Amino acid sequence: MEKQENLFKGELIEEKLRLYFLNSGYYVARGVKYNFREQEITDIDLFLYGRTSSLSRERINVEIKNKKAPKAFERILWAKGLQGLLQFEKCVVATTDKRELIREYGKKHNTIILDGSFLQRLSYELGERITEEDFLIPLSDIKSFNQYKNQNWRSIYEMSKSRLLDELDFSGFNSTLITVKYFLSKCFDAQKRLIALRAAYIILSHALIIIDYIMKDIAFLELQERKEYLNNGFKYGNLGKDGVNTTIDLAVKLSNSNISAYAVKKSLESTDVELLKEYFSKQEISKILFTLAIDFEKIAFNKTLLAPNNLDNNLKSMLAILLDYFQINRKTFFELFENTLSPTNTEGIILT
Repeated sequence: MEKQENLFKGELIEEKLRLYFLNSGYYVARGVKYNFREQEITDIDLFLYGRTSSLSRERINVEIKNKKAPKAFERILWAKGLQGLLQFEKCVVATTDKRELIREYGKKHNTIILDGSFLQRLSYELGERITEEDFLIPLSDIKSFNQYKNQNWRSIYEMSKSRLLDELDFSGFNSTLITVKYFLSKCFDAQKRLIALRAAYIILSHALIIIDYIMKDIAFLELQERKEYLNNGFKYGNLGKDGVNTTIDLAVKLSNSNISAYAVKKSLESTDVELLKEYFSKQEISKILFTLAIDFEKIAFNKTLLAPNNLDNNLKSMLAILLDYFQINRKTFFELFENTLSPTNTEGIILT
């Protein structure tokens, strides 16, 4: 387990603030890379996501500077600019600077300031959680040689986190589901099983945040309208059916291929998203998506890894629906962890 003294100064304050915002009810991701066309532009110290009502969500970028010369004015400008680029609702700057002038400037520009006095009062009790550093170590040692082109699992995880910044849409959700399926399938490899399960839990939490954000726009539609909207998005992504059909027509025309546009369109229409559509269209499920995401994040970062069979009913149902959708036998999957994660066998569960 990563102790406080083993964290660098910047990492420690990021973990302290992560715990603070988790305890305040936010979903929190730490160290999220902001990319453009696979080019890393910068990273966000903390990404916060909150469900404020059925119709609204709150996204916040947090900039943290824990230095003797934190350049607080510069950080406010930086955080505010990034908030605008990402079209987030709020931004926060945490700085060791204690001057009243900084708070005044932040207030003038609608930036929440957590100053040095606040940071000094932050407690640090990880309890059953592991740090981001603990989480990343085993992911860095395993590579995907085929599906993700020789990337290690850490890179795949980082890529999934990045979607939380600017892909809270059907394309982001569909891509994240592919990653969930990848890690669930890797649970069948005995040597990678526990690491893959932990990764599957956290990537699933990302998917739930994305679908929760999508659902805010259709919360008050009639059930059939919600189903049609979700069916269209799950099958065709952000472009929708009409947009995809236009793209297919153009691509086939330009390629001079023997494959007909009609055949490609029919293959898409045959994609079975019935399970997802029926599950996520339910109002009672829509209301708990944010809570499910919070819970899966907590389980992913828990020092003692929880077996799928030991999840509470809502979490277990969510996982079972996805296993069915991916055509992975749920009984076989749950049985994988009966010996490795039984109450009497804790070997290899706790990260040290």
